[in-house]
Amino acid sequence: MLSKLKLENYELLSQKVYHVLKNAIVRGNLAPNSRLVLTEIAKSLGISNTPIREAINKLVSEGLLKIIPNKGIIIKEINIDDFQESLQVRAFLDGLIGKLVSKKITDKEIGNMMKIIKKMEDCVKKDDRLAYNDLDIQFHGFLLNITGNNKLKEIYNNLINQSNRFRLRTLKIPDRMSKSLKEHREIALKIKEKNPDEANRVSQKHIESISKSIEEDEKKKLK
Repeated sequence: MLSKLKLENYELLSQKVYHVLKNAIVRGNLAPNSRLVLTEIAKSLGISNTPIREAINKLVSEGLLKIIPNKGIIIKEINIDDFQESLQVRAFLDGLIGKLVSKKITDKEIGNMMKIIKKMEDCVKKDDRLAYNDLDIQFHGFLLNITGNNKLKEIYNNLINQSNRFRLRTLKIPDRMSKSLKEHREIALKIKEKNPDEANRVSQKHIESISKSIEEDEKKKLK
């Protein structure tokens, strides 16, 4: 019984380390191409190396970290081209999510979805990009969970994990946050109407809009 408790505590600790490191990477607190030192992380968190190794292995499998011989553990950099490729795939996945959700969402879930939209509206009024970014992630995660499709969750989350670092960057593009809010409102409305085809269309349109904003922003930088 005691060994079982130790194992459960160990697994919980490994998960906590995973979330701490993942949030730091996604939010940009750990810069791309910077090196992670196992002993430094252990000292900072006050734990042994073992749960940290487990967390790092999971982040490597998700494409957020890479292990380079003679260099160690490196924060993986994702460039614009990688992000655009991710968006091409994500457009189809988000469309599928919108379609599936509109067929099975409950009235209670619709209410919760609209509460997220209201919070996003408040963030736009306050020009709070960081909080808006968190709600953006929450909105899409909320819809993903409603699908009940575990394979879709696995594929989608792996894709999102690798590109989340670009979310805040896109919100810094002029007018992008207000456009994003309009697009999320549209998605929520079509889902609320339980219109699968339209939910599919506007969900794909939202991701394509992000891609277009990035292209236009990159062109301006080259001028």
